[in-house]
Amino acid sequence: MAKLEEIQRKKLKDLLKHAYENVPYYRRLLDSNRIKPEDIKGVKDLEKIPLTDKVVLRSMARADIMAKNVDLRGCVEVFTSGSTGMPAHIYFTRADYELLDLVYLRSFLENGLRFRHKRAFILDPHSFDNKKRWYHRFGLATYVNISCFLEIEKQVQLLKDEKPDFIHGYPSSLKEIAELALELEIKEIQPRIISTAAEMLHKKDRELIASAFGVDIYDRYAARECGNIAWECNMHAGYHINIDSLIVEFIKDGHPVEPGERGDVVITNLHSYAMPFIRYRIGDIAVPSSNACPCGMELPLMEIFEGRDEDFIVLNNGRKISPMAVTGTLDHIPGLKQFRVIQEKRELMVVQIVAGAKYSQDVPLKTQNLLRELVGDEMHIEVRMVSEISKEPTGKVRAVISKVPDAKKSIDAIG
Repeated sequence: MAKLEEIQRKKLKDLLKHAYENVPYYRRLLDSNRIKPEDIKGVKDLEKIPLTDKVVLRSMARADIMAKNVDLRGCVEVFTSGSTGMPAHIYFTRADYELLDLVYLRSFLENGLRFRHKRAFILDPHSFDNKKRWYHRFGLATYVNISCFLEIEKQVQLLKDEKPDFIHGYPSSLKEIAELALELEIKEIQPRIISTAAEMLHKKDRELIASAFGVDIYDRYAARECGNIAWECNMHAGYHINIDSLIVEFIKDGHPVEPGERGDVVITNLHSYAMPFIRYRIGDIAVPSSNACPCGMELPLMEIFEGRDEDFIVLNNGRKISPMAVTGTLDHIPGLKQFRVIQEKRELMVVQIVAGAKYSQDVPLKTQNLLRELVGDEMHIEVRMVSEISKEPTGKVRAVISKVPDAKKSIDAIG
């Protein structure tokens, strides 16, 4: 652990120096609090730096938050909105992006993935990597991308045809696939490994998916701003934090919580040189653990308590549409600064939208049409222009809210 912590400390110091010298926002933030990069000698000193949240960072001009010594043309662009309903472009240097990808791969390999295994990714199609690489010609690390927006029957058929060894997707999508597989007694889908991410994986859903395919489920906690934050090993004793690629703090009332206590998740991505994320509150609540995992790995543990627990849209036929599908549908409409989807009843959806810089008169109709493709013709969709999206009493801003019974995922036990 000591070696990992030293790697983390050195990366932190390098990132802070870079951000102070090259990113106007962080220069102002540190100067206004009379902090120099050399004042932060380790993770414990990070408390001196004020927190930054999504609303603040996403409201700023690109020039304020991008490093001036990084060429944007050579960066990898990632698009995200998540639970705030505020679409944003995130940029990584090619080196940072590839390293964070390797951090993901490390967790997959620890869970049993091998390069000869065929992979299936069931996700928002906007996030797919469709590049063909040299090793695919030799049958290594081949993959198929399956849109989570497809009808469940089509997703199941693709899995039957492709016969992947490894399946990675949203818990809500895999739950629906598992339910259909059990109902139809489908035996052709026999993965060796199933991995989930992006939504809360609850105990009942974990058990359902596992029973349908006869394999263990490995969950991951990740964010577009920093990649893989933490992940489960085969002991399922908690989530291993990747402390060699990021710093995770658990904050309450401005101070770190004790092990076993709930705190706001605050991340510092140590590989975010194009657009640094330093003490960035991502909007989730989790619990740090002081336990050692029986697997012997030295990465520390955490438990995910709350987060990504948006409501589902419930259709008349009982089908539930994942909030990831809703936000993924609206994220890519130019001119939307922020949005909130509210299902008032099974037949009525109200969409609040805030105009952005590239707003045009066809945005409301485009919003309506894209959601119509997702939920069908039985639901009336009303688009309303608003000046801002109000916060809830908890202070959070959720992008998807449903007032229909059964819209919320069960939280009786978190797996």
